[in-house]
Amino acid sequence: MSKEMSCLRCGSTNLKRGSFQSTGKVYFRAKGAKILTLHTSGVAVNAIGCYDCGHVELTIDPKKAKALSKES
Repeated sequence: MSKEMSCLRCGSTNLKRGSFQSTGKVYFRAKGAKILTLHTSGVAVNAIGCYDCGHVELTIDPKKAKALSKES
């Protein structure tokens, strides 16, 4: 990985980026998110998996999540 990261569970640096999927993309939708916008109301979920202990860290784009939230 370009930026040296370590696993939150075991400390390993043997991590790989990926996506979190089911039969289609999985999205994070904040409670109270705007439904009718020019953009999709879901925020893609990104994943980083540890190839040593199996831990998976999930992240979202906070700027997009804030933009879709009624509280922003």
